[in-house]
Amino acid sequence: MKFECIRAASVRLMLALMLGLIVVSGYVVTPLLFAKLATTAEAGSVAGELFYVVNIGTFILAAAVAGFWLRIKGLGRLNWGLLIAVVFFLALNEFILFPQLAEIKAQIGPVSQLAADDARRAEFGMLHGASAGLHLLAAIASTILVMLGGDKRRSCKES
Repeated sequence: MKFECIRAASVRLMLALMLGLIVVSGYVVTPLLFAKLATTAEAGSVAGELFYVVNIGTFILAAAVAGFWLRIKGLGRLNWGLLIAVVFFLALNEFILFPQLAEIKAQIGPVSQLAADDARRAEFGMLHGASAGLHLLAAIASTILVMLGGDKRRSCKES
């Protein structure tokens, strides 16, 4: 088997793993946590730890994909742009929004115990909504990357 075929298959696998991490964490595991754990505070705490692991794993996979892509000439801007977008959306969550959410929770305790019209609850809700939106954008960009296949070749056949 040619090295190019192994590289193409490795890139496709890494892109699929990225998509799986993003989708399963955000749209399977996290809803289950909130449905099954005793309190929303506990579910939120576990979800925060889960997203940290998922984001770091996705950053590592994205770096590996970029390493493979550096050897491909003429890959195109769309693949690179989407990969950068995934990393950007998750980095905004991990390094900007998550610390702000954690700070609010540290100051006020469980959000569910605040009055519905409390400004801190509204701020938390706004940041949480922005975070969920960024996670969705990362999932969409990852989906498109997987659909594109991560390589300029559409197939890899033995000669």
